[in-house]
Amino acid sequence: MARPSRVAGTAARLAVLAIAVLVAACGPSNTGRGTEPGQIGAWGAGSGTLFGQGGSGGLEPLFRSLRALENGSIQGPVAIVQLGDSHTAGDYFSGRLRERFQERFGGAGRGMMGPGVPFNFFEPTLVEVSQTDGWDLESSFTSNPTGVFALTGYRITADEPDAIATLVTTESAGFDFVQIEAVRRPGGGTLVVDVDGDEVYRLDTDGPTMQAARLDLPLDRPGRRLSVHPAGDGPVTLISWLTQRDRPGIVLDSHGIVGASINIIGHWDAGTVQWELASRNPALVILAFGTNEGFQDDLEAAEYRQDFTARLAQIEAAAPNAAILVVGPPDADRLPQACRQGVDEPLQLSCRPLDAQETANYASLFGASAEGDACRWHPPPNLAVVRAIQREVALSRGHYFWDWSQVMGGACGLHAWATDNPPLAHSDVVHMRPAGYARSADALFNALMAAYGG
Repeated sequence: MARPSRVAGTAARLAVLAIAVLVAACGPSNTGRGTEPGQIGAWGAGSGTLFGQGGSGGLEPLFRSLRALENGSIQGPVAIVQLGDSHTAGDYFSGRLRERFQERFGGAGRGMMGPGVPFNFFEPTLVEVSQTDGWDLESSFTSNPTGVFALTGYRITADEPDAIATLVTTESAGFDFVQIEAVRRPGGGTLVVDVDGDEVYRLDTDGPTMQAARLDLPLDRPGRRLSVHPAGDGPVTLISWLTQRDRPGIVLDSHGIVGASINIIGHWDAGTVQWELASRNPALVILAFGTNEGFQDDLEAAEYRQDFTARLAQIEAAAPNAAILVVGPPDADRLPQACRQGVDEPLQLSCRPLDAQETANYASLFGASAEGDACRWHPPPNLAVVRAIQREVALSRGHYFWDWSQVMGGACGLHAWATDNPPLAHSDVVHMRPAGYARSADALFNALMAAYGG
């Protein structure tokens, strides 16, 4: 069967391109179709305290889709999209949340992911990912990012045919739909797409301007292994890849950047983000930022409120049909560096929140010369400020806010988790162990189901 080297129906004037093609798992078809943003077919219509205004109305887009899944009136997947920092990047929290939704409402696969292996020990749920040498990673988590970045927050580039990125599903049902998002640019090479060892498509990424291009590949039978590599005729850059099943059920796309704040959204190409969210048409968007902002001692509250409002508005505009859930940062605790000297087991030091005087004089009391009563774990002073601003802004705009810190009992709760036996949090008293993230995700899911009425 002939393999096309170029995709028909492209439109060079577009800021972003969509390319859909029907292929058999054993080989490609010879047809292609180009569509503009806004013409993408949609797939459908997502203990802590759940705070909201107007009952559960802010979550109605999610609940409407869940009801459609339960009564059989929807034919395809329902997407949930989670954006966040390292708590999201590890996929322990989002992975457990995905598991709970899919247990209740059916599963339709893993969904959209960043390509390749973005960091060491990356272990996403439902899939195993790997890449050979030869791929260069570029992150949007820089002071002045350039080029096309979108929801995944990073991209990978290679130009040699032996640079291979592979995704293998661990689900017995496999996948019957693949989506590849690449960067089209002058001098771009050809991207070869394989499913279960068979070449199914070649995507030409050469174009007059730099822009995102998406390849949609429905399969005629389930696949298990997706691989991509350059043909060797120029560099290819991947933004995302996606595997799912064309059936009713939940897919939960999770995109986290280690160290990121809410302003990472401003580092992405707004047009591409809007295009991606229009394609996914999520029933729920979860925003889970705040830990890194809370550790910034020079944070200006008014500026942060402005930034958070602007980024939230950007997501509102890009996903107008979605419910939006703001997840406030969990508890996290800090021990002054000066207090670690000569201490074998820093976790054995106590944890106590700051009082008003300590907060007002924080730099002098808890800085390089910290001693005495200051030598204790405590939530950084701006963590509660960030959480309060997120809650205020979310509720004022009709969205839901979930206070993650309440799952571990509020201030100093994560220190208690870190000293539990077995521990639920790591010794940095910022990040949780898998069991801690699972407990957190269970609490959020239970809160959402209580609001849903089941």
